[in-house]
Amino acid sequence: MRRSQFIGTALATAVLGISLAATGASDATARTLKSAVGTATSSVQVYTHERFAKYVGENSDLKIKVFSLSLLNLKETPPGIRDGITEMGFVLPPYFPAEYANYNLAADTTMLVTSGERIKSPGMAMAGALMEYTFFNCPDCLTEFEHQNQIYLGGGSTPDYVMLCTQPMRTLDDLKGKKFRSAANNFARWAEHFGGIAVSIPANDVYEAMGQGVVDCAMMSATELSNFSLFDVTKAVTTGIPGGVFAGVATNNVNTRVWRSLTKEQRATMIKGSAFAQADFTWKFYSDAKANLEAAPDKDIEMIEASSEMIAASEKFVRDDMETTAEQYERDYGVSDAAAKIEIMRELIEKWKPLTEGLEDDAEGLAKVYWDEIYSKIDPETYGMQ
Repeated sequence: MRRSQFIGTALATAVLGISLAATGASDATARTLKSAVGTATSSVQVYTHERFAKYVGENSDLKIKVFSLSLLNLKETPPGIRDGITEMGFVLPPYFPAEYANYNLAADTTMLVTSGERIKSPGMAMAGALMEYTFFNCPDCLTEFEHQNQIYLGGGSTPDYVMLCTQPMRTLDDLKGKKFRSAANNFARWAEHFGGIAVSIPANDVYEAMGQGVVDCAMMSATELSNFSLFDVTKAVTTGIPGGVFAGVATNNVNTRVWRSLTKEQRATMIKGSAFAQADFTWKFYSDAKANLEAAPDKDIEMIEASSEMIAASEKFVRDDMETTAEQYERDYGVSDAAAKIEIMRELIEKWKPLTEGLEDDAEGLAKVYWDEIYSKIDPETYGMQ
């Protein structure tokens, strides 16, 4: 994959420094930040953070050391950033529905990106739409991150969700009574709508859950066949359903005190590098999913394409579910004007479909679009400083 002229070839190395959480702006130079990623070294998340660290190291006097699983797991990372255990990390807001309610509301609209007009990489469009919404249309979202002592720097997305199952799912009747691992409320409602049982399990635990029969299917992207070694426990993959993507991530959130201790130039590098990071994350997820689906038959995994009946029923659910989503977030989490916020997301999703179409195999081109449309409009002097 090509990189921009801003990125050199040498991987910077640095010794782990003292946490910036206790330092002032005058100490900000030549420091090393800890970056916690609660997934395996071979994962897309670690790949993204390491490339982000490389970019920052080559374009500033700031260094980043990436810790894969050894520092914090996925659930520990948000409070770890908040409390200064790590300076930055990979955050999954859906694990904390009340703390990130407004952001999760927007993320729960992801099934709209695979409804109506479909593009090859809906995750690229969804990531762009959700970032534009969060940075420029949702002050409540940014406030939620700030309340957790975090500065949001963007998020990527998986490709479309499929069914990774221990048995074939060929018809709507096959879904009834089955246990489905769901990553967010909208996917849980989808499973229950079709007679299934939704089970909330962290991504790290899906392998064991499928192997022990705790769940029959995992609603995830095909990337996870390799990301979490699910090739070993998957016997059939059904594509086309449930649809949607998982974009409810904050790829590289930074501790607020750390962010404010950086120089303007360091923050500018972090912002610029974040455009590449979200493109790297989203492109790599798409690329790995594509490769995994091609490899699945050789691993004795049955490939099933959802019927037109299944897809039509799924899209009808998505249309009807938006009202349910708005009601739930207002009732359970106190989100105001939820229906209006969903409409903004709907418009942004449609805007981003043509913006990202044709960039499936072009991470650099995707980064340029993210920079032009989003990151170039973020002022490093003021963003996150109040």
